Amino acid sequence: MACSTKVLKIFALIWDIIYVLFGLIVVALAVHVFFRFEHFDTAAIIILSFGIVVVLVSLFGTLGAVRESSRMSKSFVAILVVLIVLQVLTVGFFWIFQTSLLINVDKTFDQLWNDQPVPVKPGNASQIASIERWLDCCGNVSYKDYLLPPNSCYNSETNKMNMDGCRQKFLDYIAERWTAFNIFALVLVGVEIICALLAYVLANSIVNRWRRSKYYAK
Repeated sequence: MACSTKVLKIFALIWDIIYVLFGLIVVALAVHVFFRFEHFDTAAIIILSFGIVVVLVSLFGTLGAVRESSRMSKSFVAILVVLIVLQVLTVGFFWIFQTSLLINVDKTFDQLWNDQPVPVKPGNASQIASIERWLDCCGNVSYKDYLLPPNSCYNSETNKMNMDGCRQKFLDYIAERWTAFNIFALVLVGVEIICALLAYVLANSIVNRWRRSKYYAK
């Protein structure tokens, strides 16, 4: 029994550490969004908050496994069940309303485009210029949106002008990353389910070991 408890403890710790790493990835993603997209601060804060919660919960589960505390492990399971339910509902909600999300992103792009300093100078340093350099695009619909395309419309390696507009490229990028994020969230749910199962079995094993030790002590 003691051997099986130790084996369960090792497996639980391995998956808890994996869970910690997933939480750190979410935090890193939030930081990336915060610094990369000036107008997506709210999304970055939500993602960051979720990442911090995942890291704290995973550390709590790791501590429970290290201390071989059945109470902490069962509390960890209860928290994970709540998180799993919330994540599944959230992913389902956003998957269903993905079109609405893209409409909001489209409006955000309009805001970025309209916030550009006019006239647009060759060394344009606006958010649109950053997107043009980042996605190798030019203008709103195409390069024809400018009387004189700025430097940001030219590929830094080939020095050729990018012909495609940024609006559609930006929408496609967000849609692809949003799908990837949903898949990541579902993988995270899978990790949480494994962590919850291992923590639950470990908690029962710890209780059974304690009961057997009390029994044989008599």
